[in-house]
Amino acid sequence: LLNKLLHSVKIALSKDKKLHLALREMFDLYPSNISLYKVAITHKSVLNTHHPVIHNERLEFLGDAVLDLVVADFLYEEYQNKSEGFLTKMRAKIVSRSTLNQLSIDIGIPSLLVLHTNPNHQVKHIYGDALEALIGAIYLDKGYVYTKKLLVKFIRNHIDFSRLEHTE
Repeated sequence: LLNKLLHSVKIALSKDKKLHLALREMFDLYPSNISLYKVAITHKSVLNTHHPVIHNERLEFLGDAVLDLVVADFLYEEYQNKSEGFLTKMRAKIVSRSTLNQLSIDIGIPSLLVLHTNPNHQVKHIYGDALEALIGAIYLDKGYVYTKKLLVKFIRNHIDFSRLEHTE
């Protein structure tokens, strides 16, 4: 309780208040290192030779791997009587670009993105990439155990498994 109160004061005084509040709303997350999350929402289109900017591609790479592992672990435990083929197909559906893009839109990631490009030209991946980058930031900020708990809760709240089982 004291931790949450201190964090609320920190948010109120922060220049990154919008990002802090969004992370709390999206993931019930209180970041320790907000700079990781700022990188996660920064698209490479912001690159400029006069003002080099670190963008989210490396965090996206890491987040993709963490998400794959967490989803595989979750499915392995959740569907103990299912075959490897079933588990592979379910994992592919959950981590698919279209699923990640839709989840990103549903939770409000597009409003946080820092980019200098028209997102409509990149809709096939830009929002899902940002979600993966945020997962990478969470992993670096909080560690694997925390990230796994957060993602399992997120997956349970946002994925309709009975519908997903019957989609091709």
